[in-house]
Amino acid sequence: MRSFFFLFREFVESLRHSRFLHLTYGAQVTISLLVLGIFFVILVGGAIAWKKLGDQLEIHVFLKDDLSAKQINAMEQDITNMEFVKAVKFRSKDEALAIFSARSSTLELNDLLENNPLPASFVIQASDPEHIEDVVAQCEKLTGTLATRYGSQVVEKYLKILMILVIVCLITISLLVLFTYSSINNIIALSVYARRTEIRIMQLVGATWWFIRWPFIFEGIFFGFLGAGIAYIIIFGLLVSMKQALALTDLAQAMPSLGVDESYLFMALASLLVGLGIVVGFFGSLRTVNNFLRRELELQLESIKVMKQLK
Repeated sequence: MRSFFFLFREFVESLRHSRFLHLTYGAQVTISLLVLGIFFVILVGGAIAWKKLGDQLEIHVFLKDDLSAKQINAMEQDITNMEFVKAVKFRSKDEALAIFSARSSTLELNDLLENNPLPASFVIQASDPEHIEDVVAQCEKLTGTLATRYGSQVVEKYLKILMILVIVCLITISLLVLFTYSSINNIIALSVYARRTEIRIMQLVGATWWFIRWPFIFEGIFFGFLGAGIAYIIIFGLLVSMKQALALTDLAQAMPSLGVDESYLFMALASLLVGLGIVVGFFGSLRTVNNFLRRELELQLESIKVMKQLK
């Protein structure tokens, strides 16, 4: 326990003596995690926009003209009970003609009022755009189905772009994590170099490697946690602002497959930033100090060899 308090005091003393260096360290870690978090905000915003676009994709199931009201009701019930169906709306022949008239205001449609050739239909919304083709396949098997239309090319492009976005996001997040790790390594390396004389003295009096490592590991964890906290506060404000701008009741509706509410979404963001800051700070500091100690050991062994040769 005494060793722990001694190492912690060494860490605090290091903060006092190298204020500018540690200020730079904290700022760089904060900026790295902030960029990562902002990208997370952009990812959530993109997911919301893309989800809204996916919700606009509809399946039109056109019905045969000879169906009775009972058969139409039974067919609607069958579609409602299908897997991956989110909503079903019946559109009568008259409603179809009214919509067609509104979209074709320049055409003379008086003749269609007496003999309406447009079929009645069901407008279906799938629970997920990925399952639109599955819903269409089920609807085509129904006896009252005349034809189906769902914009297959639009769905294919939607899914391809979605896959590209996922890949780009994963690559970008990986690069940002690597950049954060590299930033911590560089700053810790400067801190180690500034205290190289102190480290050599500790080695001469028999200090173990772990005894030398811990003050720098404390630095990495402290600044990783501090940077994550500052980045989270800023990103939290951005997320709340985005929620208000998009008039959403729950940010988690952008990622319905997660099955979580907004509080868990914020908790996931906090866990991501804090966990990443601490883990990267710990391992970044450990790696940098280890590299320095190995170099010092190699120099000492080389000096011993030289001294033996001179003798």
